[in-house]
Amino acid sequence: MEELRKIDLTFLNRYYESGRSNILVVYGHRNVEQDSLLFKFIENRRNVFYTARSVSEREQIRLWSKELMEAGNKTGEDLTYTDIFNTSIGTNARHPVIFVVKNFEYIIKNSDSFMKELVNFIEQNGKFRQILVLLVSSDVSWVENSMVATLGSLSANIAGFRKIKPLPFSEMRSYFKNMPYRDAVLTYSVLGGQTMLWRYFDENLSFKENVCKNILDPGSFLYGEALRLTEYSLRETSVYHTILSEMASGVSKLNDLYHATGFSRAKISVYLKTLIHHDFAYKAYSFGNAGRENVMKGVYKIADPLIYFYFKFIFPNESSLLMMPADKFYDIFISAGIQNYANEFFKGICREYVFRLEERGLLPFEIGDEGEWIGKEGNIDIIAQSDMGDTAIGICAWQRQITHEDLIKLEDCAKKARLEGDLIYLFSTAGFDEWLVDASLKPGSKLRLIGIDELTNG
Repeated sequence: MEELRKIDLTFLNRYYESGRSNILVVYGHRNVEQDSLLFKFIENRRNVFYTARSVSEREQIRLWSKELMEAGNKTGEDLTYTDIFNTSIGTNARHPVIFVVKNFEYIIKNSDSFMKELVNFIEQNGKFRQILVLLVSSDVSWVENSMVATLGSLSANIAGFRKIKPLPFSEMRSYFKNMPYRDAVLTYSVLGGQTMLWRYFDENLSFKENVCKNILDPGSFLYGEALRLTEYSLRETSVYHTILSEMASGVSKLNDLYHATGFSRAKISVYLKTLIHHDFAYKAYSFGNAGRENVMKGVYKIADPLIYFYFKFIFPNESSLLMMPADKFYDIFISAGIQNYANEFFKGICREYVFRLEERGLLPFEIGDEGEWIGKEGNIDIIAQSDMGDTAIGICAWQRQITHEDLIKLEDCAKKARLEGDLIYLFSTAGFDEWLVDASLKPGSKLRLIGIDELTNG
């Protein structure tokens, strides 16, 4: 299993190995696979697994009862959820059982009694045997922003939450073992760590071929997935799509969105919060509290890579896509902008590289805090700082050579941010000028030049 999933599995195992009955909520983006983690956790352990549907309470119970009968259980008429718990889990056994309800939000939204009956059942039966309940959801916004209010005081019975997060770039590299590094970075800039989407790309095809076949072809699954994500989660998609379209074109501040869209600032603010709640967007914050007068405030960015790619390249040119071959569309509308687009994701990949250095003991301090600095006149892409104040700063250049002038700009930004860089990391897939190479080789130099070879093998 992937390293991050091992941590998730450890979290679940801790509750199982405690021997106590508990209710846990496990959730994540719908394109971040959860099933493999769940199946690994329940493997060789007694379990009950049910996938809820978006139906009425009566139909939900009928479907559940039908599944129980097909599994050889005896059920009656006019069942309650308590009857289902009694039938599927049992009341007399002494062995531990894991009770998994996938898409549990479909039940909660249509039932006032499910959670109450579940809590009562565990209180009555969980004293004599361990019943570990996993309530699983792919509705991030509902879990994080509405669930507690919906459940009221019953939410106090939830012992823990686990958000299953997208996987890092290093895991994509392991998944696509034969994919060239540059194609892998471009692929990550479109699919991100959303593992459910990885299966649609073929490592034996070039990035362009994958995009043409699996995103630009109207018959492909990924062609419509970005819109399915927004239409599934959001109302008034015309407003959200307008905002996302402008954000993808580079409009990142609330006031600029106001001028670009014509919507009121108050309306945009509300809609941005909703996009953030769904993990579709995020508000970028600068590291630390010093030098705030030089910081660009109120910067919003698209968080979901597939949505970003769609609104950046396809949404503004949809008519052309339907009127020309996919490879021609790529050459005209994507090719020129894809490298600059990928640079934003390359920054995250470089941050991940620094974290791996720390894990291997190759960073001279432990990272206590990290982030970026978004200045009015320049950015610091990477900041990693120990609790004692040891600091590493860095910039990242995708498919562009880094020069001495870039270093001067970085050091100027560091002064404005009031940061003293004990180490300076420069990441580039196109190399470094002669001045930087010479300076990095001098004894005691704090420059660290990370090129394509280090990145490919790191």
